[in-house]
Amino acid sequence: MKRARITYLIALPAAVLMLAGTGTAIATADAGTGSSAADQVRTAERTLLRAAVNGDTHTAGTLLARDFQQIDVTGTAETRADYLATIGGGVDFVTLKPIKPISVRVHGNSAVARVKLKFKVVAGGLTVQHEGWTTDLFERRDGHWLLVWSQSTAVPNHPDLFIQSLQP
Repeated sequence: MKRARITYLIALPAAVLMLAGTGTAIATADAGTGSSAADQVRTAERTLLRAAVNGDTHTAGTLLARDFQQIDVTGTAETRADYLATIGGGVDFVTLKPIKPISVRVHGNSAVARVKLKFKVVAGGLTVQHEGWTTDLFERRDGHWLLVWSQSTAVPNHPDLFIQSLQP
């Protein structure tokens, strides 16, 4: 029991420092420390995923453009305010874990990030687990990469049931 407590006491500050370092990485990446634009976008993408899981609307809000628009896994179009309300308590994102590396393509002041994720969410009392793809369009504005458009597609666990659900 003592060993577990000591491990916890060591791990907790290390985890806090690691998370604090992530925020610093974004600030220094935007300051032009030499990291590539693709790496800056990957950092922003990972930070946004972590913010959604943590319900951290402040951090998420700093990464979303004012004119942000999202098409979620249900096909619903959402605004920036809708998205922040969703991660702020509308849906509990238990897990948003990349299962493939984040691919990024940069062209000038625009970048597209694509990542395959493992989702575990609780909404309306139901827990749902599935994989999915997210494609995000970032724009570099005032020296910062901001998410402008996002689209997520669920990968159904049971394709036959999914196809049946789409039939009239």
